[in-house]
Amino acid sequence: MFSLKDSCFSKMIKTHQSQYIRRVACLVFTALVFSLPVFGGASANSREFVRHLRYLSSDELKGRGNSTPEIHKAAEYIAENFKALGLRPAGTDGYYQHFEVTTGHHLGPGNWIKAATPGNAYQFEMNKDYVLLSFGPDDGIAGTVVFAGFGITAPEYHYDDYASVDVRGKVVLIFEHEPQEETETGPFGGRQLTPHSAVSSKALNAKHHGAIGVLIMPDSYNHSKQPAPPGLPSKAVLEDFGVPTAYVTEAAGQRLIEASRRNLPEIHRSIHGHLTPYSFGLSGVTAEFGVDVTRVRSKVENVMGLLPGESDQYLILGAHYDHLGLGDSSSLSPDRMGEVHNGADDNASGTSGLLQLAQDFSGLRLKRNLLFIAFAGEEIGLLGSRHFTEHPTVPLEKVMAMINMDMIGRSQGKLVIGGVGTAEEFKQILQELEGTVPLEFNYSQTARGASDHFSFSLKKIPVLFFFSGLHSDYHKPTDDFEKIELERTEQILSVIRQTVTSVAELTTPLHYVDLGSEPAIPSGPNRGYGPRFGSLPDMGWESGGVRFSDVTAGSPAQKSGIHAGDILVEFDGKKIDNLYDFTYLLRAKNAGDTVQVVVLRDGKPLKVSVTLENR
Repeated sequence: MFSLKDSCFSKMIKTHQSQYIRRVACLVFTALVFSLPVFGGASANSREFVRHLRYLSSDELKGRGNSTPEIHKAAEYIAENFKALGLRPAGTDGYYQHFEVTTGHHLGPGNWIKAATPGNAYQFEMNKDYVLLSFGPDDGIAGTVVFAGFGITAPEYHYDDYASVDVRGKVVLIFEHEPQEETETGPFGGRQLTPHSAVSSKALNAKHHGAIGVLIMPDSYNHSKQPAPPGLPSKAVLEDFGVPTAYVTEAAGQRLIEASRRNLPEIHRSIHGHLTPYSFGLSGVTAEFGVDVTRVRSKVENVMGLLPGESDQYLILGAHYDHLGLGDSSSLSPDRMGEVHNGADDNASGTSGLLQLAQDFSGLRLKRNLLFIAFAGEEIGLLGSRHFTEHPTVPLEKVMAMINMDMIGRSQGKLVIGGVGTAEEFKQILQELEGTVPLEFNYSQTARGASDHFSFSLKKIPVLFFFSGLHSDYHKPTDDFEKIELERTEQILSVIRQTVTSVAELTTPLHYVDLGSEPAIPSGPNRGYGPRFGSLPDMGWESGGVRFSDVTAGSPAQKSGIHAGDILVEFDGKKIDNLYDFTYLLRAKNAGDTVQVVVLRDGKPLKVSVTLENR
């Protein structure tokens, strides 16, 4: 095995004490060993990168969904390559670190909806008359039915479908979408729908008004120019909003409304013409839900290989290898659910880069151990990296840094590098690489971001995140191999190779910088996620409420005394069952509002006041 300490470059590095000279020497050394011109050019091993990329993004792996058999085929492929390269097993089961995640829900035989009107009873048939969109904590519910327009409460538009009706303990029947949807200048945004149109917003609004069930029907009268499909959605993703929610056909909803001697065209003319709510109780109309849903738990695995170094410290190189399978609630092409979402860029590109780097370094012995980790569960909440940081196979205090690659295949000449501010040394190391490749470096100081490096940042470990940017094929079936920019991806990998060498060969430890007190991002009216609270939810938590993995220093939550590990169970007087509740209620608030919240700490309730801020 070739050892860096035996090279002439190592002797030169020892001769010069300057960290700058040492890094330049490492840069030149890396270029020579990996057959790279210092100022760009393709690696001699790029054919291996292409081989990995073709396989991982192929239809054979069906999008590498966390609930699919193909995710394990991808894991086996990665493990076999680690083994062939001579990397040591670094998991809890050889190269694997197994863990379980919730990947979906199973509908049992006890799901049904019944309705009764004066003199008539109806049994709705699943997938013909209705599809289930959400379930709740109860096995079944029954109540009288109230029609609540579009099911929207929007103070900013002076509109509230619930203002004149009491829906506590009742089932609400509402329209999908928003009023005046065909009007370009409609107050809700016209054809550009606002968050009020989302199924989650409608279900949670009904829930927090006290409803025990929700029926959503098409608003065909709002689509005279572009008629809405008369039937059910072709694909529906089942969520847990904490209240049973079903999409019913227009015929099913119309039966209930007409039984109360109301006229649908009249209702539409009133709401759309005057932007005035038209809500009322349906006299003598009741609805019942039978709910039979169980969570689907799947075993997945992180894949880990170790290249020993000369010290007891570790540099972790990571990339997630899971994607969306045949599409899930994260797909940005909901009309193409059921098609393979290959995820060539997201993140077969990063995983192939990880395997390429494992091959490039496999014949060397650097100062630090290199731990290569391919993570599962990233697409459903960074669960693989979180599992590793909670159950590490190496001491976290010995991890000097983590370098993450996620979507490095579509740069268009730019390279985004995040986490640069998490260690004092990172910026200079990277600046010395500018000009070695024809890429524009865009730096981000913060470690925050929806990828696996963030799990390590929460453990106060310096991180770097290499990312080539979003594109129109993100989370769509069109993210395919043919669209990967191979030459530019190899340029990105050359930057990462040289960064790894420079960091791994530092003579002194990195100096970690805690960016937890980074300033809030200014914003206009609070939409999207609403004002700033300052917490990070534990995406793997399933035991009620919202558990906080972290609380940002200087944030409203931190100022109020909320700690990492606290479980939010009440917000502004409303019960919090899950993250949907929290984000929905937070979005309704404004910067400057003070809200009372209740958290559980060591099983005991703690009530605090939180003053929200601008993002």
